[in-house]
Amino acid sequence: MICLGSKIEFSRGCAIAFVLALTSAAFGQDAIPISRTNRSILQPEEEAQIQGPSGFTAADHMLGDCGGWRERLFTAGVEVFAFDNSIYNGNVTGGIHPGHATIVNDAFAGLKFDLEKLVGWKGGLFVVSGIDRAGEDLTRKYVGSIYSVQQMVGGQRPFLYQVFLEQKLADKKGTLKLGRFSASDDFNASVFYGYSLNNCINGDIRNVLFDTRFSAYPFPVWAAALFYYPSPQFNVKLGLFQTSKDMFDNTEHGLDWSIRGEDGYTAIAQLGWTPQFFKQPVTSGTTDGKGTVAPVWKGMPGHYHFGVTFSQWDFYPRFSGGFEDHSYGFYVHGDQMVYQETPGSDQGLYVFVACGYYPQTEISIVPFQVNAGLHYKGVFPRRDDDRTVLHFIYGHLSDDYARSVHVPGRPFASSEKVLEIGHRFQVTKWSYIQPDLQYVIDPGGTGDIPDAIVIGAQMGVTL
Repeated sequence: MICLGSKIEFSRGCAIAFVLALTSAAFGQDAIPISRTNRSILQPEEEAQIQGPSGFTAADHMLGDCGGWRERLFTAGVEVFAFDNSIYNGNVTGGIHPGHATIVNDAFAGLKFDLEKLVGWKGGLFVVSGIDRAGEDLTRKYVGSIYSVQQMVGGQRPFLYQVFLEQKLADKKGTLKLGRFSASDDFNASVFYGYSLNNCINGDIRNVLFDTRFSAYPFPVWAAALFYYPSPQFNVKLGLFQTSKDMFDNTEHGLDWSIRGEDGYTAIAQLGWTPQFFKQPVTSGTTDGKGTVAPVWKGMPGHYHFGVTFSQWDFYPRFSGGFEDHSYGFYVHGDQMVYQETPGSDQGLYVFVACGYYPQTEISIVPFQVNAGLHYKGVFPRRDDDRTVLHFIYGHLSDDYARSVHVPGRPFASSEKVLEIGHRFQVTKWSYIQPDLQYVIDPGGTGDIPDAIVIGAQMGVTL
């Protein structure tokens, strides 16, 4: 029996999740992926919610149009968005204490104010949002791994999250963003990360968060960011973020807006390239005015970016004692569609690889990490919007960190690996369920914690 609160039987829970997954296959097909990730990294529709007004379609929301008021609000310049996601999974075997399961939940909601519609402020947008996280962490108590098997763990309480103003610049080729938000909203992220339940992938390349003070969902800081899109294929992102001792303090509920003299900063620069390879003419659905269908050229899309972070702060703790006054490192990401079912379609096989390198081993827990994944959209007939994923994670632990946590007579920490497989059933346009299995190899990297098998499911709705 696997313990959950009042001794809920894990096998029964898994059976229910499995039945729900099978049941979902009988529902409608025209769906989009939804999930509020550990910021994340956002899913495509959540990216639109945070980045700017996107339009309102009642069928995409569980609560629909609520008698027409949501569409009226949107037309007037006020957009309401809300998502709720949960993970129920358990450690079947291995780890610290096998036979236990937990539920974690993440609710994310907010408002977007189109200032051009509301007050005539051209290109202006104001966003405010909040988060409520709940549930017990399975990883720390029962698995013992460096990487959490539940990406919704961290700050388990209500938070005021984003409060920022966004302004379009340079004929909409540029955007300035000022206020309270996190670096993970816009940097070191990909939509593909949101399909992993393990937070080593979901949200950000995890060693970037381990090894520097990289602000991430659900912890906002004072920040400024500038985005420039010189062409559809290239982008430049620059950001400056507050760094402080209390930036990850979950008792403040996101309400500590202070700036102290001991605070530092984290600067980020990211260059992006979004090509399409092997373009072919595809029917656009529009005509040239004479009745002739006008084709467009579409290929297999890819997304590539390279980022560098530099943080000036006096309190980066060295494993051997004392402090370092700065941190720096690099991250890189590439995803590419490698098989397309039909020209112009988004169904097919995608591959992604992401890597983080933070060379200061005296302060870096995981100086080198690589994530890789296969992602297929629509692998089953008539399930065009389902997603099938296979992920691999490798994290190399630094020798300095290994010495600091070493227990005499036990092995030194070396590396941790994870294999993950899952399938997201898109039940409706506004709901999904994703059964998932993770095989955690060498939890904690010490070699004396048995490999763990974690199974369960993630579920979510767009409200």
